[in-house]
Amino acid sequence: MNCSQLEKLIPKDKFDFEPFPALMIITEEEVKPILPKLLFFVADMNWPIASEMVKVLVRFSESVVPLIKEVLKPTETDEEWKCFIILALIPELSANSQELLLETVQRICDNPTNGETRGDVWEIAKNYIDRRNGTLSPEP
Repeated sequence: MNCSQLEKLIPKDKFDFEPFPALMIITEEEVKPILPKLLFFVADMNWPIASEMVKVLVRFSESVVPLIKEVLKPTETDEEWKCFIILALIPELSANSQELLLETVQRICDNPTNGETRGDVWEIAKNYIDRRNGTLSPEP
């Protein structure tokens, strides 16, 4: 797939559902160059396409892990994006991908930045870890 074909698979805005049929059949190798741009569309789960984008990203669990780690770094200051990734995306990833992200999420629990504390990211991370460990009931 060439660059112009790939660019057409990136939604133009948070209301653009047109690329989704193609995104559901593209291969992992083909999607890699645009994965960072696709991950952006889960920065706010209130966006109309966000839940559909989670379904797309889950198809590429292994490839999306390094990108998620970048967003969850202490130097990243978009706390809302961090919250949505931990709440909506990580729990849907493959078990192996979740395992690869465990240390990153645990860092937020154990050593949150000031922004992660103010933005309640640490609490969402703790709830995720507790649910994974079976010490918190699943949310209704």
